[in-house]
Amino acid sequence: MAAMNPIDTQTLIASGRALQLPASIQCTIDGVTSRLEMLEIFRVLPRKRLVCLARWQGKLVVAKLFFARGKWSQHLTREEQGIKALMKSGVQTADLLAQGETIDKACGLLLLEYLDSSESLGARCARASVIETESILERVIGLIAHCHSLGFLQKDIHLNNFLLKEDEIYLLDAGELEQHSVGIDSVNSMRNLALFLAQFPVSNDALVSTLYEEYKKHRPVVDWSSDTAVFYALLRKKRAQRLKIVLKKLYRETSANAFKRDWNHYIVYERSLESESLQAFLANPDLFIEQGSIIKNGRSATVALVNIAGTQYVLKRYNIKSLWHRIRRQFRPSRAWVCWRNAHILQMLGIATAKPLLMMEWRFGSLRREAYFLCEYVPGEDALHFLKKEPINSPALICALEQFKALFTAMRDYSIVHGDMKATNFHINDKGISVLDLDGMYQEPDQRRFETARQKDLQRFAKNWDDSPELAQLVQQMLQRLREDTDYFTKGS
Repeated sequence: MAAMNPIDTQTLIASGRALQLPASIQCTIDGVTSRLEMLEIFRVLPRKRLVCLARWQGKLVVAKLFFARGKWSQHLTREEQGIKALMKSGVQTADLLAQGETIDKACGLLLLEYLDSSESLGARCARASVIETESILERVIGLIAHCHSLGFLQKDIHLNNFLLKEDEIYLLDAGELEQHSVGIDSVNSMRNLALFLAQFPVSNDALVSTLYEEYKKHRPVVDWSSDTAVFYALLRKKRAQRLKIVLKKLYRETSANAFKRDWNHYIVYERSLESESLQAFLANPDLFIEQGSIIKNGRSATVALVNIAGTQYVLKRYNIKSLWHRIRRQFRPSRAWVCWRNAHILQMLGIATAKPLLMMEWRFGSLRREAYFLCEYVPGEDALHFLKKEPINSPALICALEQFKALFTAMRDYSIVHGDMKATNFHINDKGISVLDLDGMYQEPDQRRFETARQKDLQRFAKNWDDSPELAQLVQQMLQRLREDTDYFTKGS
């Protein structure tokens, strides 16, 4: 077992996300001086808060430490009051076991029940079947409705605020719990419910009508809109708002991503990649291209399969073709920068794409040079060859066309223009369709311009099959159904 590292609050603050565990800190808990042993970090907000698995008086607990200078006492009190209110009302939450502060009085802490063998709602739904997901969500929606009826509004409602342990659902993070003396009104209830459901992929929207009715069933005395399309429009709005918030964090350090910037580099990458091999890659990515397998070697971009720490990834290097090209590229976001953003947009919407892992720009101060985009390797076959080899009206072909229709519908609902709908930019495997080559993708807020660009996208997609008349007819039929589609989002707009 690793030696326990004694620390104080200053060390806790200075360490940020790099706190070395296990560590111990001296505290006064419920008036008694004792040692808290911190074992595993669950979440860190640098210079503000840390949540970890800890040992106190020989038992495992969840410790929440608050150390925002000048504000920690206020944050602790708000969290404590929220937990006690939930416990008093009978809403399942992790029990508050004790409270205290560090010996230096610069950090407050709450000790909560450790719910062993539990998992977050997001983790459970990610591995559950559609039927099981619907069953779980109906129960969670019932809990949200119950909280609303009690006057509890979780302002930062998200999937990790719900823990599932066997057949019980627990509500966490009482620090963002807004308490009202009466039940939450219909407008704020619907906004809160839409914010919650907006965190699920667009494929989950097929369940929304059922879940909306489930919520109304739990609060029959409140006057709800009978038009489900109104709620769908609100859901789309909340999802778009959430996208904007997350996109603002993509190019800086977060709990998910590491960030490095100096005179010659601008780098963001997923923390799970961290290794000696990654550091070698950052120092000389071109060497990894030379040692890898070249997929494409064009003037504007070089694509290669590279190996980092024993895992294969796809690396795209955006080349500088000429002096004039270098001058033009210096003053605008690189294509790697754009790909990093677009891949995260698709991921948040639940649209399959190669997982974005790293974005790096070579720079001279603020001036951009070559850029690199690293993503996971997606096995499968491009749509051009996959659809052409399938017999006309085969189940696999019909399924693929329906998946394309769902994809294009989601792109329409969130104003996404791909910009290069070559069939080779879509890969198909047993998990479905992945969208690739995101250099030209963008969101167009102007509806008229979007519709023009969208029609160009669809026309380019249809052109892929000009040399296969029977397949081209099926594609055109699918696109015609797409154009005629007046689903709930369109009705609610």
